Amino acid sequence: MTNISVTDINDFTSNDIIKTINYYLNDYWLQECDPRTRDYWLARDGPQWLAVVMFSWLLFVTRIGPHLMANRKPFELRTVMFAYNVFMVLSNAYFFLLSIRWLGYGRRLFEFEFPSAADKSAGTLQQIDETVLYAYTKFVDLVDTVFFVLRKKHSHLTFLHLYHHFMVPVLGWAAIKLGPTCQPLAVFAILNTLVHTIMYSYYALSAFGPSVQPYLWWKRYITLIQITQFVLFVSYGLVSAYLSTGWPRGLYWIGWIQNPLFLMLFLNFYRQSYNKCNRNNHKTHINSKLCN
Repeated sequence: MTNISVTDINDFTSNDIIKTINYYLNDYWLQECDPRTRDYWLARDGPQWLAVVMFSWLLFVTRIGPHLMANRKPFELRTVMFAYNVFMVLSNAYFFLLSIRWLGYGRRLFEFEFPSAADKSAGTLQQIDETVLYAYTKFVDLVDTVFFVLRKKHSHLTFLHLYHHFMVPVLGWAAIKLGPTCQPLAVFAILNTLVHTIMYSYYALSAFGPSVQPYLWWKRYITLIQITQFVLFVSYGLVSAYLSTGWPRGLYWIGWIQNPLFLMLFLNFYRQSYNKCNRNNHKTHINSKLCN
């Protein structure tokens, strides 16, 4: 009988752990990634640069930024924010139109088979270029959280806001690595860009200050549209869970679970923000526009 020492077991376990970590940080993404997106910025190699970008952002908006602003007056940033929000309105409207084409004007909505990475037709390669560019805009979305910090709008830095802004770029990165032409990405883009076009239009108008506040009574409806978006995502996800084939199962379910989670978070946000406000208005007879 072969004697196996504790040292051998520990060495085996350590080596096994190191190999597993290296596989998921490097080899998995090199072996399984879509070869058509390997040379794009942030899509090269493993998720190391993604982690650097996302955790740097998270560290700044939760620790470094608030610390730097603690004894400073909030920045105005009205002109910068207006320009940023107009850019986001235009870019989201542009990708909304493109995403309709990505989905074949509805034809591909119920194609649940994971698309082949062998398709290198001119139309498909153009779609991949556009999809990757759209995924990059999810990193541009991170800037509005930086504005919150610089303007000392700390109440806006909710768990929902931070989690949503963190996960969407991460999932977008995984999508362009593994399935840049997958149908759910186009479904997400159609709904997300429509919501963001409306949302950033509101933010652009609000940058003008108190003079336009009477005309911004529709803020709560943006949240309702977001809730409707995730209701549609969940419904689509339930159908795809039964009909989808050929997907990387682990990442599929990581992405799938986000929709019911986001739905619950947005419902809770709406309940806390607007139902509470309505109760306060009923008691104090404050004009309801203050809650919009």
